[in-house]
Amino acid sequence: MRKLLPYSITAALLLCGIAHLSIAQDKGDDADDKRKDVFGKSFGEKVEEAVDKGCDWLKKQQGIEKGEDPAVFGEFRQQPTYGAGEPHRYRFARTAFPIQALCKSGVFADEPEIVKAMNYLRKHYKEEGVIQSLAGNVSSSTYEDATVINAVEAYYISAWEAKDRGLDNIKKRQKDGIKRWGTEEKGAKEAKKKKKERNFKLSKEDQKICELAVKALEARARKAYGAQGWRYQPSGRGENQPDVDISATQYALLGFKCASRLGIRYNKSILMDAFHLFRTWQDKDGPEVVRKAKDADGKAVEEPEDKEPKKDPNKGTRVYRPKQKDKARGWSYCRKDHHAERDLTTCGSMTAAAICGLVILRDEVETDPAMKQRWSKVEDDCDQMISDGLAWLVVNWTMAENPKLGTYRYLYYLYTMERLGMLGGVDYIDKYDWYMEGADQLLKLQQDNGMWYTKTEIEPGDIYDTCYALLFLKRAEEGIDRPKPVFTGEED
Repeated sequence: MRKLLPYSITAALLLCGIAHLSIAQDKGDDADDKRKDVFGKSFGEKVEEAVDKGCDWLKKQQGIEKGEDPAVFGEFRQQPTYGAGEPHRYRFARTAFPIQALCKSGVFADEPEIVKAMNYLRKHYKEEGVIQSLAGNVSSSTYEDATVINAVEAYYISAWEAKDRGLDNIKKRQKDGIKRWGTEEKGAKEAKKKKKERNFKLSKEDQKICELAVKALEARARKAYGAQGWRYQPSGRGENQPDVDISATQYALLGFKCASRLGIRYNKSILMDAFHLFRTWQDKDGPEVVRKAKDADGKAVEEPEDKEPKKDPNKGTRVYRPKQKDKARGWSYCRKDHHAERDLTTCGSMTAAAICGLVILRDEVETDPAMKQRWSKVEDDCDQMISDGLAWLVVNWTMAENPKLGTYRYLYYLYTMERLGMLGGVDYIDKYDWYMEGADQLLKLQQDNGMWYTKTEIEPGDIYDTCYALLFLKRAEEGIDRPKPVFTGEED
């Protein structure tokens, strides 16, 4: 087993700051054995039963709304608008997000619900509606563009997995009673270790969909606060009254990361502008923490004050700096132009979303020769921002609610934590097993019919909540390719 030299915060609340995300605590082989005991057969069976019920319920929600296209999932209930006019019905999101959740949960790509939904995207996700917003076409938004490209990838992953496992014969699957490919992984590190190199090629039609999604994401970027970000609707309101938020910006970056995995190019300089937005919007101050050294087995090591910084054993360039001070600093949904007062509150979901965004953009630019010079000027700042952001999460730790916002968009918070954990290959955030805690909550919250519904989401909230839950339980996010060392500290 590969061992890193991690650092760990020890205080009343243990604090993990991940300057370069990888394994938040690598506690040695004994800890891995204990983790396998925790994720034993009975727990794994409960998770898979919950996923089965959730997938069955979600598939039944396709085409239930009268007057809507039969490929679209869920029933749109009236919701408060963010201004005058008809609420956006998010037809692409209500089609693409279920594709992503179902396919990543192991539902086969040739099942009728998936085929119908994919054909809807192929027919309606066109430039006339996505970019030009011409009447008579289905319109789109930042969130939907990112979700569409992830849905296409998930569809091809499902088809590839079925063929690779010898499960692409529908009649044989039905005869053997096989409903889904794959079973629950034991942890983030296990998932990374077992990660396959999936070789598939998109059809020309689906390639065009993904290229259009990237084009749309580039077009929707807007200037704000001397930087650049995203919100959901096509047009912004200018530099003096910027209409951007952390959530949509993070979704855009998830879309760009998916594009990279699919070999679709985009203008990476846009990532640098997004970085400056994250830097501008992070809390300016927070509780101070001091890094303490631990050895590869997580045991405390005394470090003299004048100890020379240690070189990163992975890259030979990054250095560990014991005694360096970090601050617990998070993010809110936005800093201005808010819909409600809570949008200005630093909270768990937005802090996790910002950390994910930073990890994605860093991974995208740090090995790109064209971006090297620009990135070298802010690399240390990015590391510190990530470290401080995770510090905020652990100081405010809970997986039972959205920190600082309670039940509001709670399952969205769990979904952001899943992305954070899987993007970095993190099983533990310091002493906290984020997956075990979150999965335990989801198993309790699932309704008898299989759905999850908190009534705190935009409509149709039952569709989105169920997708969030499935993606969390199946650890659906693709991890970052290059593991990073870990920093933490101790509160003064």
